[in-house]
Amino acid sequence: MPLRVVVAGATGVVGRTLLPLLRERGHHVTALVRRKDRLDGPCDDVAVVDLQDRDRLRRELCRVAPDVVVDQTPGICRTDLTDGQRRTARSRERASKNLVDAAAAAGARRVIVQSTTAAYRPRGHEVLDEESPLWTDAPGCWGEAVRAQGAVEDAVLTCPEVEGVVLRYGTLYGPDTPYAPGGSVHARVRGSELPVVSDEVGLTSFTHVDDAAGAVVDLLTSGGPGAYNVVDNEPAEATEWLPAYARMAGGPDPVSLTLEQARAQLDWLTVHQLTEQRGATNFRLREALGWRPKWPSWREGFAELFGHWPG
Repeated sequence: MPLRVVVAGATGVVGRTLLPLLRERGHHVTALVRRKDRLDGPCDDVAVVDLQDRDRLRRELCRVAPDVVVDQTPGICRTDLTDGQRRTARSRERASKNLVDAAAAAGARRVIVQSTTAAYRPRGHEVLDEESPLWTDAPGCWGEAVRAQGAVEDAVLTCPEVEGVVLRYGTLYGPDTPYAPGGSVHARVRGSELPVVSDEVGLTSFTHVDDAAGAVVDLLTSGGPGAYNVVDNEPAEATEWLPAYARMAGGPDPVSLTLEQARAQLDWLTVHQLTEQRGATNFRLREALGWRPKWPSWREGFAELFGHWPG
């Protein structure tokens, strides 16, 4: 049955992939944007509003009368958090709360928000599920950003007027992401600026933007409220995925550092990602929806990104 769907973050990497998928399935799509000139995806309606403007946001959503509201505004990122990015995390916390409140006032049945598996507290060598705690007492800026992300999740999961769904993506890759040609990770790897750390086992779970958008579509009406990890089937050690990525990108082999060298040369968050970050399992999503990623492994997704995948 066609739904009335509002998409906040429609100009982001997931939002741009999501809009045509929703239209293909016959849904009425409203793109919620701050600037109309940045919107290049198909939609039926456009609501130009700043998510910080609570009153105008509520009026716009009541005008649209959505069945489902989807928040794909960017969450915390996996690079070193500058003061500007810390402000962005706090700003998104306020914006997401405003959006949940406005969705409830407009009579929406379900609200779907973006989160990240990067926020999980690392634990041993385990692959983590949705019951794993977020690392809200992490050091410095990262802890502040995770606390803000946790508040976004709480806002949607505890709102009694809507069915709240949280999609925790892994590291997003695909077109227009930092991993695409010309992106920031691509440049660091090509410039031999991203090393591996010997004898350490940092795990990354990857999510192609196609799979992120596909999960949103699947969860518009299916699955119960709650949090779902949206990741591929193969959490990867940094010592495995980084050299493979470098080869496909045409870059040099990553240099190898000891843990002590890495701590002396790199920022804290990069060291954390390369050495102690944990991957995540998509078991809950597979069981609840029969979901299967279009790109089951980062190996295939990276190959496609650089034109090495057949077809």
